[in-house]
Amino acid sequence: MAHADDLPIGCDYEKDYPVDIEKQLFESVQRGDYNEAALHATGFIEWMEGFDGSNIMSIRLKLLEFVLWAERLAYENGGMTYRFGSRDSYLPEIMSMDGTEQLKEWFLNKIKTSCQNIGSKRQERSTDTIKIARDYIGENFSKDISLDDVSRVVNISPYYFSKLFKEATGENFIEYLTNIRIEKAKELLKNSDMSMKEICAMCGYSDPNYFSRTFKKNVGYTPTEYKEKNA
Repeated sequence: MAHADDLPIGCDYEKDYPVDIEKQLFESVQRGDYNEAALHATGFIEWMEGFDGSNIMSIRLKLLEFVLWAERLAYENGGMTYRFGSRDSYLPEIMSMDGTEQLKEWFLNKIKTSCQNIGSKRQERSTDTIKIARDYIGENFSKDISLDDVSRVVNISPYYFSKLFKEATGENFIEYLTNIRIEKAKELLKNSDMSMKEICAMCGYSDPNYFSRTFKKNVGYTPTEYKEKNA
């Protein structure tokens, strides 16, 4: 038997209420995408004007509600510091505005600030993630490491890590790892007396033939030819 506490609780909306626009607005804010958020914010204001543009008090309250919710997302996702008295001016500001144009400008400015805070923090986190990934690859390229291994180190999904890594470095994971290994191989071929087998192992390749093919594809010479050329 289901208990009342186990039943899902939802919210019903009056006819024509633009639930999708509201949802898309806050999804855009959470991504830190102001351009998209502004589009949906404007769409919601246009709906309110068309639904009951003379009810300025309800428009004020709805925009205030949305701003407070957007800022909550920014506090949670954007590294903002909450201060109890930081929003004392909001209510007097919107009460002094009689037209939707002023309210719209105020609303969009607040949404923009929330998006900027979230976007900045996201960029900061992305930069930290890529640095950790690069450091890990630089320390472990001689081992049999994979995209999944590195994504676990930075604690994000392989799909998202792959996308983030390509955006930050201009190379996919395999290209980046291969370039690190080939540069190390070139250094060892020029400056050491290691055997080809030892160099192959030091650069993360278990198969000398595959190493030789990969080296030639990237450098234009086989490892032996490169060593002779730089002797």
